[in-house]
Amino acid sequence: MSRFRPNIVVKWGKSFEENMWKTIEIDGSIFHVVKGCPRCKQSCTDQLTGDRSEEPLQTMAEFRSFGGDGDVYFAQNVVAQDGRGQIRVGS
Repeated sequence: MSRFRPNIVVKWGKSFEENMWKTIEIDGSIFHVVKGCPRCKQSCTDQLTGDRSEEPLQTMAEFRSFGGDGDVYFAQNVVAQDGRGQIRVGS
């Protein structure tokens, strides 16, 4: 997970379910899903050793490439509805 540098990790639901979300509520704060997140080569660098490879993008490209732009998408970009809510670790 460290290769993807997430801000929020959702541990419930089915794999890739976030692709269908329009909004998500966490601790009473509403977030709007605005677009998929294209992944860069940074995810191919082991964060502890600095070693680089083609993975995980090479494998993910088999089932996470959309739109023909060559990007590999994993996760979602979201925007807080009112910009004032707080979420907590473990929520």
